[in-house]
Amino acid sequence: MYSNVALAGKQYEQSLRTKLKSIFKRIPQTAGFGTGADLTIPFPSNPRQNLLVEVKTSTGADFGQKAVTFDGRNWIPKITGQEPLEIVELYNQMFSQFNVGAKITEVWNLPNASLTAEDLRQIVTDDSMSKILFYEKLLTESTGSDNPFPTRKVATGKIVADNIIRYYNSKGINYIQIRGSGFYIMGNDIAGLNKKLGIKIPQFNPTSADLVIRGKPSNSQKTFRPTLTLKSSTVQSSRYNLDDRKFITLLYNNL
Repeated sequence: MYSNVALAGKQYEQSLRTKLKSIFKRIPQTAGFGTGADLTIPFPSNPRQNLLVEVKTSTGADFGQKAVTFDGRNWIPKITGQEPLEIVELYNQMFSQFNVGAKITEVWNLPNASLTAEDLRQIVTDDSMSKILFYEKLLTESTGSDNPFPTRKVATGKIVADNIIRYYNSKGINYIQIRGSGFYIMGNDIAGLNKKLGIKIPQFNPTSADLVIRGKPSNSQKTFRPTLTLKSSTVQSSRYNLDDRKFITLLYNNL
């Protein structure tokens, strides 16, 4: 069994790349199949054209997450300036639409009366680990919990599922492979796979989806970071699967 979720994800991605490479023979060795969070499948007819596929080990995995911080008055998304504009707009919209800031305050609040809002703003936004740990220590003393950021659902339903799809589409990803469930289209079939392959790949349509606030653990630094996370529930199994050599061969022969 895998030791942790991150390792499980990396190992699953690598297993898919190995299967793809065993069938995709007529492509330059330099084309590769990606090394990041998503899978990059080159078209044999044009290796410069790629199919980007998100890979998940389960339907209950995180489907997009964002650190949150305090601006002196409110909890807000922590924007680094490196994110695509669409991602920034998505999280700002969710904060507004679901009143996320107020819901976070209800659950996490300020650690104690001696800490001012400005102190909190500096502690959360400063990259110094000592200050992050100090902030957590204050919250831990206040809450009596090892994880000072308890998990709480702040929104649920189809609108959250739609935001998951929007999140990945904004990254240029319109397809997803989920271990044990199969291969799906997220939003539009931009590569025209159904037409090219003569099949009907199902849409990614989870039975439910949640927007949650939580403390994201860091195993290496033994700490937690306040985070807003998109999560989904189960999906109906797809007939098509990148774990299936027949489907990979179908892709290879028609892309």
